[in-house]
Amino acid sequence: MKGVGPVAIRIDRSDLSTFKQVFQDCEYDLATLGKAAERVQARYEAILSAGQTPIIIDAGANVGAASRWFAREFPNAAIVAIEPEPGNAAILRQNVAALPQVTVMEAAIASQPGAIAIAASSTGWDVQTERSESGGIRAVTIPEALAQVSGGIPFIAKIDIEGFESDLFAENLDWIDMMAMLVIEPHDWMLPGRFSSASFQKAMGERRFELFINGENLIYVAP
Repeated sequence: MKGVGPVAIRIDRSDLSTFKQVFQDCEYDLATLGKAAERVQARYEAILSAGQTPIIIDAGANVGAASRWFAREFPNAAIVAIEPEPGNAAILRQNVAALPQVTVMEAAIASQPGAIAIAASSTGWDVQTERSESGGIRAVTIPEALAQVSGGIPFIAKIDIEGFESDLFAENLDWIDMMAMLVIEPHDWMLPGRFSSASFQKAMGERRFELFINGENLIYVAP
């Protein structure tokens, strides 16, 4: 891809559309935040100046488009890319293989550890997860993901987990207050009647973040 370099995609899945959404539509571009972008950049530089590593959580990493974007924009950050679906995770690993700052976790992100069942997907981007009592993919928490980086400091959390945000934001939310920015894609449109965004609306409404909208994402920026 122009301006990106070689990428691995499956032509019968949504992989190319995902890369276009990130690199052509620029859905994670800080320029859309106006003056608030200066605060995000300042936090990044302050963490580095303190001799520590900014950590970016890419929850619902899919095939690695967002991880590639953040690696380009914040080259000295460590990125933890979390993806539960094995086929997506395999392509993700290919797409970040040349980026030593990216750690891949084949897991689902959740409020509590446990097991997760995956619903079948024909496209790749719409993989849905739910709690499972009979085993399945492991669930990890944001603090567990952050612990993958020694000497790291929370910086950005990008969350696109196809409705499972209802679980992630249900409890154990201290990590939110450590972030300079959260990027969340809500999925009420996809799951009408399940109120999947209610828990994160409540969690973010109780905190002092500015809210911006870019494409499908809600972007929250700390003071």
